[in-house]
Amino acid sequence: MPTPIDRRTLLSALLAAAIANPVTGAARPSHPTKILFVCQYGSVKSPIARELLKRRAAQLGIKVDVRARGITPERHLPEETRRSLASEGIDPTAEPLRQLAAADIERADMVIFFDKLPPGYVPKHSRDWTDLPSIVNDYRAARLSLDQRIDRLLNELSPGR
Repeated sequence: MPTPIDRRTLLSALLAAAIANPVTGAARPSHPTKILFVCQYGSVKSPIARELLKRRAAQLGIKVDVRARGITPERHLPEETRRSLASEGIDPTAEPLRQLAAADIERADMVIFFDKLPPGYVPKHSRDWTDLPSIVNDYRAARLSLDQRIDRLLNELSPGR
């Protein structure tokens, strides 16, 4: 049976690891944190979030590997929304549209989903962002909410900020 000192030492080590990297609970890895965004079609919420996170992480010097996938991939971005995004320098088509695969889930340190994941897709760590407003129907509210969530995520990835 461990002595009280051993328990305190163990708890201190666990707390230090959680503070070092709250996303994975481990010491900060030397490789970029792998974030996967998933939405129904893979052409609106997840690629927009991918591009916003990549841009902000680069500005802050935070290493991330960000990908976007669709559960049932389909081009679903209206021209008006595309123009709004382009005016902000955001191109959700910067990377090819890809269907979610089990390997994507296994590879990711964190999966952030905007729509319920298919049965059998169980990420190690995930965030449920299904309550994000529709980007197509309410761009302003959706962007505000998405920006706030991305800022919180970046704060977690870089606790020293």
